[in-house]
Amino acid sequence: MKLLRVVANNFKLCEDNFTISFVPEANKTADDKEFELHEIDENLFVYTTLGIIGKNASGKTTAVDLLALVYDIFSFFKVKNTLNLFLMWHNDVNLDITFYHEGSLYRYITDLVIDDNPLNNTVNFKNEKLYKRPYYKTLAKQIFDYNKYIELPITTDLPDDTSILYDVLKEITIRGFYTSSDDLIYRLYSNVFNVYKMINNNHTIIESILKMLDEHLDNIEMINEDKFLIYYTDKSKIQVTGKELYSMLSSGTSKGIWLFTYVVYSLKNGTDLVIDEIENHFHKTLVENLVNLYKDKSVNKKNATLIFTTHYCELLDLFNRSDNIYITKYDKKIRLENVYRDYNFRPELSKSKKFYSNAFNTNVNYESLMDFKRELMK
Repeated sequence: MKLLRVVANNFKLCEDNFTISFVPEANKTADDKEFELHEIDENLFVYTTLGIIGKNASGKTTAVDLLALVYDIFSFFKVKNTLNLFLMWHNDVNLDITFYHEGSLYRYITDLVIDDNPLNNTVNFKNEKLYKRPYYKTLAKQIFDYNKYIELPITTDLPDDTSILYDVLKEITIRGFYTSSDDLIYRLYSNVFNVYKMINNNHTIIESILKMLDEHLDNIEMINEDKFLIYYTDKSKIQVTGKELYSMLSSGTSKGIWLFTYVVYSLKNGTDLVIDEIENHFHKTLVENLVNLYKDKSVNKKNATLIFTTHYCELLDLFNRSDNIYITKYDKKIRLENVYRDYNFRPELSKSKKFYSNAFNTNVNYESLMDFKRELMK
């Protein structure tokens, strides 16, 4: 399964028809096909990486929250992470999602409705429709022309909080990971080891991750859910609890262990990975190499896509294309602009220089900065 486009209405503070597309709009060069794009079927391409930039409080996190919601539905056929969604959910959310699966194109439409009983803390699916058409290479430019999609009859009797996508995808499996900028999850080290169990991987990969993050660490082993052994490069070792482990490791190391575990799972299984504030706690070079892993077909063999928000505009210079870069803007509503479509930007130009010159209107408000400075001078 691969997402091709997500269109949302009434999601948090987003404008109507809030759209994130994974299908390239610009021309595709040979280099693009090698590094920037996955060919998931003949002449059907999606991005290897997709970046979202913008000012503070411009809606970057809201954009990836939407994708987290969608991946929840496609992974578990339910809306599981509802806590934050309820905070700004005043109307029924409408989703119109196009995706590719096993040689066919699908269009899935649904309304998401909060259960009438607030104690249930669940979201129900209403007015669901599912359409399908076989994919042929001649349809590459007609993916979003829905005239010849055929509506599928739904025969399975499912609970209100379960999506009819179950009829097509059948099994619960993680089709997209989301990692927020909040560091609370990074304290649950036992979950890291459980992820490696899911992919039947030996734990030597953890050694390589640790040495990349902290030159003093040799390895960490889990004894049980709350006991760990730390091995240092000087041959010493110490047994600690999870809480003690969190206090002993740097915040960058803790987040790195989690994040690169997600990366391992993503690349091994072709699972999309969504990261909010990818640069948080990391050296820029490390982040650049992480992004490049998804562009390297010898590593990314199963067509995983990396989606991230960032304040490191230099990362955008790693992109040979510009249609896979979105800019969030927030006035009365949050909207997405596309660098290729809305700025007619030549991809060979330095995107970071354009960013710093405020070509995308993303700089800190100068007057506000001067007001702050004047306050400090009093």
